[in-house]
Amino acid sequence: MVDQGRAQGPRRQDDEGRAGLGPACDAMTQEQPVTVIGGGLAGCSAALLAAERGTRVILYEQRPGIGGELHDTHLLGELVGSNDVGPERADRASGLLRLELRELECVTAECLEQARLGEARSLVDGGAFARLVTETVEQHEGIELRREQAPSLAVEGVVVVATGPTTWSPLARSIYQAAGEPFSFAFWGRSPVIHAERLGQGQGAWLPPYPGADPLLFVPLSDDEVDELAQRVSDAERAEPPGLSEAVLADMAEPVERVIHDEPSRFRRRVLRAPRASDAVAGDGAALRLRPDGTEHTYHIEDFVTALTPDAQRHALEAVGALSGATVVRPGMIARAPHLPAARTLLPTLQMKRTPRVLVAGLLAGVSGYWETLATGCVAGINAGRLAGGEKPVVPPPDTMTGALCRALTGQASEEPTPLAAGFGLLPGGAETTGLSKKERRARQVEIAVAAMKEFMAQVG
Repeated sequence: MVDQGRAQGPRRQDDEGRAGLGPACDAMTQEQPVTVIGGGLAGCSAALLAAERGTRVILYEQRPGIGGELHDTHLLGELVGSNDVGPERADRASGLLRLELRELECVTAECLEQARLGEARSLVDGGAFARLVTETVEQHEGIELRREQAPSLAVEGVVVVATGPTTWSPLARSIYQAAGEPFSFAFWGRSPVIHAERLGQGQGAWLPPYPGADPLLFVPLSDDEVDELAQRVSDAERAEPPGLSEAVLADMAEPVERVIHDEPSRFRRRVLRAPRASDAVAGDGAALRLRPDGTEHTYHIEDFVTALTPDAQRHALEAVGALSGATVVRPGMIARAPHLPAARTLLPTLQMKRTPRVLVAGLLAGVSGYWETLATGCVAGINAGRLAGGEKPVVPPPDTMTGALCRALTGQASEEPTPLAAGFGLLPGGAETTGLSKKERRARQVEIAVAAMKEFMAQVG
């Protein structure tokens, strides 16, 4: 569920219909820089790809002034949500995007691969990844990093805006003027991250949640602990963002306080799921599931998405004896993030329809997921470099996951667009996949997509 919000204030347009935001894209020359606003996954991907095309890039990282509640560090590319990036499997949409990003020579994606954890390699060390991205950007001769707020889009040349959940005024108003449409809003949840040195010493069991997965630390709870934890969550003070109410979160997570209120028995079944066929938990099988963060003794609490205040989270978790002495190093939260209605405002090239010298990527463009964010950042970066050099913008072929995502994103018919994730259903059907099993069809789609992306990159250079 999303709600609509309209920026206030007059709209001023020049003769080009671009809200006074500068020259048309056909007037650009190679001397003009590309300005990238936002130092997250999409922004860094766009900046690096544009710079690799020989374009001078100015990258604005708006922290520490913007985004303090979401971020823990001043590093570029910080993962503000889960550290689970999915398995390295090509039969998953994220896996196909990963292969395509390799063909796109996405440096940010390469940093993500280097920071993977565990044998199953579905997790990533978020701190190591952010350090790699920061070092890569800071050392690139073609990128000037400015750690300050970009107040508007009224700068020279091509602009890529990838500010995601840190899109606040006055920049938000400038984006609204350029797009000509109000923002939509989606809600994203994350679980607390705790540091607990005593865990793993006879206070839990390391077990895979499903075959082939890396183990999680299952911490058993007694019946009394379950009841006390539920009571503390129910009674706690909340810090809900405006408009949350009964809205469905974009990642389909449910706030733990809502689960307890609506159907208390689901608290055990959903939030406190124990491993199957295991004697490692007591009572009726209630357990907290802890996922390694990459830092020693630091864990994400699985499925414990919450809007409780930080102090209330600490108090609630103290109900679990095994967490005695644990500290909450990053509270869980639910964030309200704006995004543009892509079908009404963006072209498949990720240019704004009304202001084509401005491109949009990442969460602000309306995608969901790390790999989708990286992919849109790459498309925006390639096209920013092409526009700065006087070339026409391009879109990856429709039988690539990246190209299909851009087309689906900008073709949504819904009046209330929701964040879009990649899926094999976005790829076109055809005679080459007719009559095949699901496994065979996906394998063939992957083969077609990778070949098409190779050809695309050979053409665009």
